[in-house]
Amino acid sequence: MGRELEMAALGEVFADAADGTPQVVLIEGEAGIGKTTLVERFLERCGEDRILRASGEETERGVSFAIVDQLMRSAGAGTVDVLGAGDHLTVGLELIELLGASDGGRRTVVVIDDAHLADEASVRALLFCARRLSESATLFVLVVRGSAAVALPEGWLKLADESVLRPRPLLADDARSLAEETGVALTAGAAERLVEHTGGNPLHLRAVLRELPATGSWLHDDRSLPVPRRYAQLVDVQLRRFPDDVVALLHTLAVLGVRAQLHAVLELAELADPLPTIDRAVDTGLVAVAEREDGTWLVFTHPLTRAAVHEAMPHARREQLHRAAAELAPSAEAALHHRVEATAGADDALLAELEAAARAYSARGAWAGAIRALLAARRVATDPSDRERLTLDAIETLMYSGDGGAARRLADHSELPDSVRRDTVWAYLAMFAGDLDVAEQRLDRAWAARGEDPRLAATIAQRRAFLASSRLRGEEAIEWAERAIAMLPGDPGTAMLATPSLANGLAFAGRIDEAHATLDRWLMDRDAPAPGSGYVLLTLKARLLEAQGEIRSAEDLFARASDVGLKEGLLVVAGMALAGHTRVQFLAGAWDDAVVSAQRAVAVATESEDRWVLAQAQWAASLVATARGDLESVQRLAAVVVAERAEFERHTALQALFAAQVAAAQERPADVLEHLRPVVALQADFTVLPWQHLHAHALVDLERLDEASAFIDEAAALATARRYPLLAARLLHARARVAIARHGDGATEAFEAARELLESLEMPYERAIVALAHAQLLRREGRRRVASELLLEARKTFTALSAQPALRRCEQELTACGLRPAVRSTRDYARLTPQETAVTRLVVAGMTNREVAKELMLSAKTVEFHLRNVYLKLGVRSRTELRGRARGNDIQL
Repeated sequence: MGRELEMAALGEVFADAADGTPQVVLIEGEAGIGKTTLVERFLERCGEDRILRASGEETERGVSFAIVDQLMRSAGAGTVDVLGAGDHLTVGLELIELLGASDGGRRTVVVIDDAHLADEASVRALLFCARRLSESATLFVLVVRGSAAVALPEGWLKLADESVLRPRPLLADDARSLAEETGVALTAGAAERLVEHTGGNPLHLRAVLRELPATGSWLHDDRSLPVPRRYAQLVDVQLRRFPDDVVALLHTLAVLGVRAQLHAVLELAELADPLPTIDRAVDTGLVAVAEREDGTWLVFTHPLTRAAVHEAMPHARREQLHRAAAELAPSAEAALHHRVEATAGADDALLAELEAAARAYSARGAWAGAIRALLAARRVATDPSDRERLTLDAIETLMYSGDGGAARRLADHSELPDSVRRDTVWAYLAMFAGDLDVAEQRLDRAWAARGEDPRLAATIAQRRAFLASSRLRGEEAIEWAERAIAMLPGDPGTAMLATPSLANGLAFAGRIDEAHATLDRWLMDRDAPAPGSGYVLLTLKARLLEAQGEIRSAEDLFARASDVGLKEGLLVVAGMALAGHTRVQFLAGAWDDAVVSAQRAVAVATESEDRWVLAQAQWAASLVATARGDLESVQRLAAVVVAERAEFERHTALQALFAAQVAAAQERPADVLEHLRPVVALQADFTVLPWQHLHAHALVDLERLDEASAFIDEAAALATARRYPLLAARLLHARARVAIARHGDGATEAFEAARELLESLEMPYERAIVALAHAQLLRREGRRRVASELLLEARKTFTALSAQPALRRCEQELTACGLRPAVRSTRDYARLTPQETAVTRLVVAGMTNREVAKELMLSAKTVEFHLRNVYLKLGVRSRTELRGRARGNDIQL
């Protein structure tokens, strides 16, 4: 449950107790935050250690030495006469005797749960004991609700020193694990919403999970999540005790949200005497005033409190306030939200507005807003057919947003009659479940029964185009995408959804100029954000530019797509774009930047829960590691990708390429060809996966020269026709190797042509690799001076990039040329993990730990952990020294 840092802290303190010095740990926090759970998990690890336990009780706070009595019984000492002494010193001495007694060398853990409810005499006796106990491996753990500084005498705080733990609220991953224990599968987005709603409190989170409806619609609904009954009852009791003006203020804030600007609250509440009312509301402990740069805010102290106040409000009062809030709302979207909250039953006019809003959200690619609007529309619809249609719309929109899990859950809990529309939606679900044959059958049936509705026909055609594109069937994708667009000419929604499949199909079919033109129709203004799903088109455009060697332009588009994708919550788009950004940074020689982008890509792709996007991110992350010889990291990444169940042929091809790449790095050419067998069968295009050069070099390595020559001719023609200069250069390298193996002419010409092609490309590593191979040929021909010049230039590149395998080969060649390479000053990247490299890069760039954590989507604690390892490995003591050495090129970053 994500308590590893707190567990580690407890373990470190207990380890210190092993030297005979008593240790004290105080654990504080609100009810239900996980204090007792933390202690229980720690005790499970204590093995044979002696455990003494007691717990404070409200009813025993006036009973002297009640806690000590529990400890005595826990130790098997029974009731001791000294407890009647009434003297905490006498009892404390007895405790020293009890805890200091040898017990087979075992350590002792004394746990006082709910220490804030412990009787004062026991607390004083235990403090006396803890101060004077020596030569005893004892750990005191006191658990208090609220603040230890308030609940316990100062002496305990001094003994604990810095060992005061406050279990952190649960994070989204923790919430998902907890939900799985209760049989609920949460998406990443749903987990975030639950954590925000409950403040990350495990007790509240479990209670909310128990009260959630079976359907998955709540994951995206605008309505408040349920409040645990006991919590709601406590808040309701408090509200009944407050003055009317305080209740009015709390009701108003609850309508506006967990927090709202103070002027907005006062405008809506219309209080007779606002300032004293605010003071009295703050005194309740339910709200607080926060001063921020953008003004003064009134904030509920816990998200559940807001939900409980909103739920306890009389329905008429709630409706009245929401309608008034709609009139004062700062935007049309906010006003619509309040109008929905004010509506208890059917409302056809509101239904029409919500559907229009959903369409507007979808056109911008703001899927979360579209989903909320559709689910709200479903609530106010009167006609069952409208509710069915809106449910199918919501499922589709969830799929467009990349949240296939939520879409499946909503589908599973929606009883919808058979229809053509249902077939199209269920086919979409089947695609992402990997049931491609079922998806095609449903789409065929839907197309045959499509009727006269052009929008429905366009949707079916668009689905067929998407399926064909994902299966790498270019001509089929073109046919269905053009059919979808023709069904609704001028409809931007249909065109936007069909265009990615059309562009992919054109690229697969070799119609590259047409693919560019198709994308450019939506991306005419390169400086303005693309509309909605156009960010997918940005990544496709960038991918075409990448394949054609226009690295800087591709990098710019990938960066824009990832930035906006993250801002808009389009994790699938952001993950694909970050993976692309990693690839072009690798090609451009910005390898440390590529490591940072790769870490971000994997983090975003993981959150997207899209296996194909995650595979792309992990493969991109392997590029630098492979070139630097970090095969352990590469194999780890590849194992994850290959183990995943592939949903489409594009995924199968990527798995095969990744495995082939690892085999090539390990110089296993037979395995390279075996892994590439499905890719060759699919004839995957270079814009999707760069595989042809691996195949060609493996054939040469195995001395299958006739096959290699024929394959290179065919692939080179494709590279020329489609203007793929990198592929062409890599194939020329392979052609030169064929000529060398045959002891014939043409090798020098092939190398020179490859170098000429690469000269115009900003790809330093690729240039250096070809220069190294060319220099090897020149040395063997006796042209050592020319070879040495090429090798020295290549060595400079390999050193700067720390491309260790290539650097070693280069230095061997220099030695063979009669040159003794100088000792190279380069960072040994093998000593740093990719995560440590990324953290180092950002710290050297001037980021704080918190900024690094945000950039890499890690916790600040994780960044601290990586940074400590970096300091140790690189022999530095501070971030200042790390930056100084980097600026002096002692550490090349």
